[in-house]
Amino acid sequence: MTYDVGLDVGSVSINCCVVDSHGQIAFESPYKRHFGLILEETRQILQDIYSRFDPAQIDSVSFTGSQGQIVSQFLDAPFEVETIAQVLGTTRILPGVRSIIAIGGQDAALFQLEYDQENNWYLEAFNLNSPCASGTGSFIDQQAERLAYAMYGGDFEMDQNQLQKVLRDFISLGLQSSYPAPVACRCTVFTKSDMIHLQNKGESLSNIIAGLHHGTAANYLSTIVSNRELHEPITFIGGMAENELLVQAFRKHFPDLQVPEYHTSLGALGTALQSRRQGRKNRVNPESLDESMATSAYSFPRAETLELNLSHFDPDNSLKPVKSTAKGKIKAFLGIDIGSTSTKYSLVDEQGRIIHKRYVATKGKPIEVAQELLQYLDQEVGDKIDLQAVGTTGSGRNVVGDFLDADLIIDEITAHARGAVEVDSGIDTIFEIGGQDSKYISIQDSHPVDFVMNKICAAGTGSFLHELANKMNINIVGQFQDIALSAPAPVNLAERCTVFMESDLVGYSQKGAKRDDLIAGLCFAIVRNYLHRVVEGRHIGSKIMFLGGPSLNKGIVAAFEQVLQKPLIVPKNREVMGAYGTALAVQEKFNSGEIKVKERDLEDLAAIEVNFKESICRADKKCHNECKLKIYNFSGRKSIWGGDCGRYEASTVQGRTKDNFFLLRGELFNQHLPQDALMDWKSMEKPRPDQPSIGIPMALHSLEWGILWANIFSELGLNVLFSPATNHEIASSGVESMTAETCFPVKVFHGHVNHLQRTPADYLFLPNPINVPTPDADGERGVLCPMVESSQYMATAALQLDENRLIRPTLFLKEGIESIAQNLHKALPSGLKFREKEVQRAVSLAWVRQMEFKKTIQQKGREIISGMDQTIPVWVVTGRPYNLYDERLNLRLGRQLAKLDITALPMDFLDFEQVNLKDFPRMYWGLGGRILRTAKLIAQKPNWFGVHLTNFSCGPDSFLEHFYGHILQKKPPLVLELDEHSAVAGVLTRIEAYKNVVQNMLKENLIKKEKSTSLDQAVGQ
Repeated sequence: MTYDVGLDVGSVSINCCVVDSHGQIAFESPYKRHFGLILEETRQILQDIYSRFDPAQIDSVSFTGSQGQIVSQFLDAPFEVETIAQVLGTTRILPGVRSIIAIGGQDAALFQLEYDQENNWYLEAFNLNSPCASGTGSFIDQQAERLAYAMYGGDFEMDQNQLQKVLRDFISLGLQSSYPAPVACRCTVFTKSDMIHLQNKGESLSNIIAGLHHGTAANYLSTIVSNRELHEPITFIGGMAENELLVQAFRKHFPDLQVPEYHTSLGALGTALQSRRQGRKNRVNPESLDESMATSAYSFPRAETLELNLSHFDPDNSLKPVKSTAKGKIKAFLGIDIGSTSTKYSLVDEQGRIIHKRYVATKGKPIEVAQELLQYLDQEVGDKIDLQAVGTTGSGRNVVGDFLDADLIIDEITAHARGAVEVDSGIDTIFEIGGQDSKYISIQDSHPVDFVMNKICAAGTGSFLHELANKMNINIVGQFQDIALSAPAPVNLAERCTVFMESDLVGYSQKGAKRDDLIAGLCFAIVRNYLHRVVEGRHIGSKIMFLGGPSLNKGIVAAFEQVLQKPLIVPKNREVMGAYGTALAVQEKFNSGEIKVKERDLEDLAAIEVNFKESICRADKKCHNECKLKIYNFSGRKSIWGGDCGRYEASTVQGRTKDNFFLLRGELFNQHLPQDALMDWKSMEKPRPDQPSIGIPMALHSLEWGILWANIFSELGLNVLFSPATNHEIASSGVESMTAETCFPVKVFHGHVNHLQRTPADYLFLPNPINVPTPDADGERGVLCPMVESSQYMATAALQLDENRLIRPTLFLKEGIESIAQNLHKALPSGLKFREKEVQRAVSLAWVRQMEFKKTIQQKGREIISGMDQTIPVWVVTGRPYNLYDERLNLRLGRQLAKLDITALPMDFLDFEQVNLKDFPRMYWGLGGRILRTAKLIAQKPNWFGVHLTNFSCGPDSFLEHFYGHILQKKPPLVLELDEHSAVAGVLTRIEAYKNVVQNMLKENLIKKEKSTSLDQAVGQ
């Protein structure tokens, strides 16, 4: 008997199969993670095979997999493309299979098979994931590692040796869920944001884990399956097929999904069968697989050796023990920073000195961890202090603040800035790298005047560093920096996201790069990611303070120093600076008399048993999201958390609520719709019973031009059915229907169209709007985004719409009524027989209604502005109508701003058409021109400030934001970049921080004005 050996060397694991001369499986090696030690682990597996089988009887050893080709080259062994190998192995185990779902460590694929008359398979179609590894094995690994602290509690320390156990327990816990919580899985950053938000709201871990897996399956359907029809039998292979929870999630969509035997090793089986079929003969020597082979074959881009020369780094970060004073107990103030990955507290005395601190993992349980900290504080210094006031900050500030009945709840930007300037009042720049967020803060006269947080990518954050260190089996505390600083020749790694960087590390490692050099290179990569993706082109001053967990790492400090060629201030207690700033801020409030001492018993607070019950939100009768709420009982005090809209997150805000002008805009929009023609989307009753109905998706162009669309069909005597406001069901439906990767608004549009096609609407109105009117008709093109222009084509293909049911004219809105009428008339289906004059009359009357809306809202804007106190800050919110006025896409931004006592005016209320845009000649984008004109108005008004709402992957905004920032360079704007995730906490943090920045800018302007007035008076005298 002779044998053929196949090895599948993937990005995460190595799998091996041995087949005999009859093509039967003689041996399958256990699933083996290689942790980047590809050559060593491959050598061990081959040695094991040679100990089990006589080497003389082994005809061939062949390789496949994403990392298999380099090993095959070293050994001069055959290599098979992994897609072919996987299909060969699957069809051997499951003959006749038609559809193969394959998900591994960093790859996801779909293979659709057809068979010829001889029953030989061929690939009918296939699709692979993009470079993003969301939804793959590594993606799930990261989430399991992050939740491990919440799962096990105590002093659990995550390391790679425990990963398989953690994954088993992770999946087991998810299988106990009562329902899958909503988790966006398009990107690891959105996933973490949603999961942190859910944890902070008190959602159960089992429901979050289930939601993660259901989101992963939905993401696969959206990005890989798209609108393809999968024929049965359907099978699921790869390492992820071991995950019972993901199998369950896929079976929601494909009930008869099969998971075949040997599902993790089918690639290895396939390459062994291919060698057997082709009669390959070769010999390999496992002992030749050592580091010297790779090292001699490759050279790497190198960076300079890490050295710390300019910055002072004090390794002693400890505090002196608290001692009782002769005067009795110390009057103390407590600040708690509840972050996404860690929770810290800082206790200060009356002189503002830190007398006690603590830094622990949040473990996804903010309230429980806060209780543990209080218990520790009480045990350590409870008998020596008299606690006067408590403040909270961080992503969990509201829920923990509510639990503690905190005296002050502030955003982490303000907190870090307050603490930093107390340490050194001369600083002008703060770099802060946290677990999930990275921040840049510009300081002027001891106050923040500009800031930015990482928008999307988590590359360059503490969790990024921690996850990659874990992948390489390195302790992030101590060991990491020692390795980095001792590396002689750091590898110059590219700026990449967490998952991509993991691929790079594996690739360099298998080519012979030393682990120490990779770790040092990672320090430089962290720094460059932070500077290029967070700071971007903002001013970096001469006195830079570095804060956050990674600032404890001497290697990262050295990398910053070498890249910037500037010293960094690395203060003591930097890891608790946010908590320290919060303690100082609450102390100031106390000293000014704004806060009174509350009776607090630390021991009692630590001992409170936190109970909650679940309920469905019914607060808004017009909302149909049916969000699940957690109603906590804090010693008889009720506290409600949950929902997507931020209604309960903002409940701790004190003071009067401002008017919600977003809501007013919606009311004015509805007033200009033809009420006598509108169908109710619940009853579907036609107000004009004998006439056809036209379905219009309330998304993309309709959020501006819906008045025109509806009034046209109303004037033609037809019924109009708008799709309902975007909800979770519509958004999910759109995401799952996509055939290409687009921005979220286009996905939501698909969801609205999908909703309408299931209604009795006789026709669907899906125009191709090309441009919009512009103030400068000759110099500006007024073009809409290509995604908006082509939205109808994408939705028709993705949803396989009945073309006989569609009205889809190409409309040049800039060219006016006659052009619109002509193109609409041509596009009317045979069932709607209107004369061109009738259509032109309808368009003319509808155009008047659209312009009336525009005049009405601008007149309302003038009334609002004229009635305002000119010293009160006004936030003007710009953006595209489909971002600004869809409450799911803007995360109820109008409501959040109003609750925070902020006067916020959407750009539609302003008459910006008279603004000169000659310094941006030949402006191409119609909506871009409006946004820049509005920015110029903001720049002219001392008390106006700009907030721009955009979405991830918006092409036009990617460069428009630079122009927007240029116009407002003297008043740095706030840019909010949103996407599929529904967590509002990050938006609230940015809003609260910007509110503080605005107040500081107004104070600076007032001081400058007073100085100028004094100078003029002095000159006059």
